[in-house]
Amino acid sequence: MNEKNILSLKTRLIQLGFETSVETLLRCNICFLSQAFDLLFTKQVGKDSFQFSVHLEKGEADLYELRYYTATLRRYVEVPIELVTLSDAMQLVDWSSLLNGKVVPGQIDNSSIQTAFEILGKLQNAGTAADLLKYKYWLDTPLESMILQLADLKNEWEIAERFYFFDENLIITFDDAIRFLSSRWIEKQIVARKKLLVKKTMADRSSGSAATGKLLSKNPRKFTKRIIDKP
Repeated sequence: MNEKNILSLKTRLIQLGFETSVETLLRCNICFLSQAFDLLFTKQVGKDSFQFSVHLEKGEADLYELRYYTATLRRYVEVPIELVTLSDAMQLVDWSSLLNGKVVPGQIDNSSIQTAFEILGKLQNAGTAADLLKYKYWLDTPLESMILQLADLKNEWEIAERFYFFDENLIITFDDAIRFLSSRWIEKQIVARKKLLVKKTMADRSSGSAATGKLLSKNPRKFTKRIIDKP
């Protein structure tokens, strides 16, 4: 391993926001001689989660270089009141152990399996509304494939941006990315509210026009009838 390359990468990754333990991650990935690999980092800000995936590739002289990183803001999922009880039950299940129990016997006890079975039955009965709970508790696990509306839920609860490394003297840190994504999220909500307002206004106008049209179509007939019947 090129020690100078590792220490240089470690310094820049720590500047980004990684802990000093990132050196171990670097060495573990580099020892496999991969052409490229990603390093993951998560930061909790209030109830929201920020995911960072830093992409490294081999460059000149077979030295690894930072290419870019993708930052994703995942908003805290607010569960509708009718799903709160089911959500609390899902939170108590170790879904990873349940999956491991499919391969390695003894990883999970029978009572936990029964609990999970009952929860999965309730999720099935809940229909598409259950996808919100699956998204909340199964994201980034093999169970993710069971979330039918995954793309729509990601669009509703997440926002992402890619940041490139183009200047060694200028680095956009994870904290910079957090501020940027937080601002973009607020902007997204403002745009969504404006669209909803415009849609509502158009619907009200359409409803008003329809009501006016009905009045105009009825009144002339009644007025004409009164004239004809008048002696």
